[in-house]
Amino acid sequence: MIGENFIDKYVKQIRAMSPKYDVVYELSKDNPIIFEDSKNVKLSMAIIADTHLPDRPAAELNLANCFEDLANSEEKFDAWLIAGDVADYGLAKEYERFFRVLDNQKVVDKLFVTLGNHDARFTFGKNNRIVMNKVEQYLNIKTHGKSYYSYDIKGYRLVVLCTEKRVLEKAYISDEQIAFLDRELAEGTENGKPVFVMCHQPFAFTHGLPEVWKTGDMGEQSNEVRAVMEKYKNVFFINGHLHGGIFEKVEEVLNEENGVYSLSIPGYRKENNFGITDCGVGYYCEVYEDRVIFKARNFLKGEYVHGDYTRFEYKLK
Repeated sequence: MIGENFIDKYVKQIRAMSPKYDVVYELSKDNPIIFEDSKNVKLSMAIIADTHLPDRPAAELNLANCFEDLANSEEKFDAWLIAGDVADYGLAKEYERFFRVLDNQKVVDKLFVTLGNHDARFTFGKNNRIVMNKVEQYLNIKTHGKSYYSYDIKGYRLVVLCTEKRVLEKAYISDEQIAFLDRELAEGTENGKPVFVMCHQPFAFTHGLPEVWKTGDMGEQSNEVRAVMEKYKNVFFINGHLHGGIFEKVEEVLNEENGVYSLSIPGYRKENNFGITDCGVGYYCEVYEDRVIFKARNFLKGEYVHGDYTRFEYKLK
């Protein structure tokens, strides 16, 4: 069991590295989101990671900017995803603030949430129940006490993977969850459509690991999970955790022949470590009949992000 002295020391260290708690960012409405081919979009998703929401009003207001930015666009978003580290310390009040924003927004019907290591680090069981209860509400599904789940939206499958026990940084993915992923990918890709898989932690030796973060990968089951994904065509893996910003390692080609790719989403609340380091940056995804496009967006400020690695287009296999 982790001692109180360790927790107190850890909290002090994190607070020392955290940004100003009370900075509220102004959202511009001058450059709304515009899809590249609005009439032919089959599925659209907004994706962020690592909100690390503290129990502070400013953080709640800044998270709400994301949904206000989506509302400012004439485009319709089918799904909103956060790739883990919802809360900063895993406290009940942090989740109250986070889910108050999600409950009050009127832009996106389908909300996909997964736990990160900050959510699972101290009290996994309690926080898993909090998050999964909201997932069940948002998607009208039953997770049966699991931390992982899947959902079909507009004919496309989204699979959410998650650690199954308390972790410091890495995840624990059981054989049962790996088998679940295998079944979901087999069914989801059967008709040639892409499948999207989300987990907080990335695969080992991807996105600049271990150089960018010595202990930042998924963990012991990383190779097994990746091997399952690479069996299928048109699979897109989405992770957070690394706070890498937008740089040359934001995208990873896992299996070019089968069209299996990984995208590491920058951190939302804190500044990132490499390349374009701005906080508030995520990606949105436009899915078409024959291709998938990811584009970077600063949802916090309501601005497009320009430069290398801000747009990725994939032809489906």
